[in-house]
Amino acid sequence: MQEEYDSLMANNTWTLVPLPVGRKLISYKWVFKIKQGMNGDVERYKAKLVARGFTQTYGVDYNENFVPVAKFTSIHCILTLVALEDMEIHQMDVKIAFLNGELEEEIYMEQPQRFVHQGDEHLVCKLHKSLYDLKQSPRAWNQKLDAFLKSIEFMKSEVDLSVYVAQVGDVKFFIVVYVDDLILVCNDQNKLLQIKKKLSQKFEMKDLGELHFFLRMEVERNHDEQLLCINQIEYLKEILNHFLMEECKPIQSQNEITKECEWK
Repeated sequence: MQEEYDSLMANNTWTLVPLPVGRKLISYKWVFKIKQGMNGDVERYKAKLVARGFTQTYGVDYNENFVPVAKFTSIHCILTLVALEDMEIHQMDVKIAFLNGELEEEIYMEQPQRFVHQGDEHLVCKLHKSLYDLKQSPRAWNQKLDAFLKSIEFMKSEVDLSVYVAQVGDVKFFIVVYVDDLILVCNDQNKLLQIKKKLSQKFEMKDLGELHFFLRMEVERNHDEQLLCINQIEYLKEILNHFLMEECKPIQSQNEITKECEWK
């Protein structure tokens, strides 16, 4: 919680002001999450200060809130390209991504408990940056990232607005955006490192190195055979546990699948 609060303060997320007459005050909550790695091990504990966006009113403290995310078809196509052309593929995570978004509307929130400023208990937080669960937060963050990627010569794909493409000579570059997770693909390792450096200079990033785990997909790479394999074993285990089927027995149905494909 302290780490989250310190990030909010460093990012100039709000200033303390008296609540204007006639303005509505939105509330907040703390959300705690255990983030797991691809083997199901605990990677880190996270605390987020989340605005209760359901108390917002359309046309008053938010307007548009749509934001695209990468299609799974696009992700699969890029993974295929990586395997075929033996390209570099890395992953980066944007820390406190939504806090980078600039707010256009006036929004006032309660001071969070345990972090109420002594002597200013009567004041409220006037938000300058977006918070998680505000209606416009995903859109504000997406617009900020979109503007930056365009400023470093990336273009949006015409078939997927969350895939950015750049090419200079023989160097090809793709960036796949899924909210605050980025997949970076390039056929030149030095250029890849340069883009990662630019992203880290603009936003607070966590460099996860080569892609191994993304959207519950485990990724295994074999450079010698130009193979890239994906599976969702841990995700399947979670589903089985949820429906109390962890003791169920698997069956082999490959023969039936093959026969059906041949018949079609």
